Amino acid sequence: MNDQQLKSLVKAVDCGSFSKAEEALYLSKQALKKQIDALEEEIGVPLLIRTRQGISLTPAGEEFCQWAKKTLSEIDAVTQRCKEFTLKKRIIRIGNPYHPRLLLEKAFVEFSRRFPYIKQQVIVRPGSRFIEDILNDRADVAECTYRSEFEVSGLKYTKLFPMPYKCLMAPRHPLARNKTVRLEELSGSHIGLLRKNTGLLSQMNERCHDFSLEIFTSNDMQSIFNVCYNNGIFISKAYFIDSMQPLVTVPLETDIVPTGVILYRESPSEIVEEFLSVVHDLYPSGYGAV
Repeated sequence: MNDQQLKSLVKAVDCGSFSKAEEALYLSKQALKKQIDALEEEIGVPLLIRTRQGISLTPAGEEFCQWAKKTLSEIDAVTQRCKEFTLKKRIIRIGNPYHPRLLLEKAFVEFSRRFPYIKQQVIVRPGSRFIEDILNDRADVAECTYRSEFEVSGLKYTKLFPMPYKCLMAPRHPLARNKTVRLEELSGSHIGLLRKNTGLLSQMNERCHDFSLEIFTSNDMQSIFNVCYNNGIFISKAYFIDSMQPLVTVPLETDIVPTGVILYRESPSEIVEEFLSVVHDLYPSGYGAV
């Protein structure tokens, strides 16, 4: 008898059928049945009633399943306590390319809930210096948007979600009530844009005219507010601009859609692996590790 057999039994009972349980456990139906058959053979009594409509527990199975759930819970608790002994007073170092708020804010909140004994340290590194920090073990993870320079030996990344561009402006701006803004509608406007958004700027030069441009080297809040409250538009893919009330955001129609990623070393530490697990739980639609 092993914990995997117990997990298979409990999951099959909770799902009500082998078909649903195999999907949840990433096992074939044959492998799942084999584990439960072996469990029943070892105990010496049938635990499940199998019908075309699904499965249910025998009286002996009811008793055994309650014990299995309690045992699995105790195993999880002991495992967690052992991890606490190993990881106590450890730190996860988070590289952040000068965002006013963390891109993966939900993940760090959940990570803190699951591992309250691991300290989180944010390292603000404008530009691409956080790549060097990870490769030289000065940071453990970094959150940012995908760039071609991530394709280097020793570095891995996981694509998480698209980060479309949005226009930030004052509520009285003529475009503030639009559902979307086309590039052509930016003609004649004063535009604030981060220096690194060269692809978007190239499209603007092709499809807009008579606009004035203010290039930013960072997400400086004072400069952003000054542009917007002087009838200008700040264009950004950063998600924090949605929370800058009373300013409003309107999606920008463009085929350039950056992707949010998390960076880490090819051989991540145990702490980083635990954090990546949290990220996967919260962003299951991510594109996967590369």
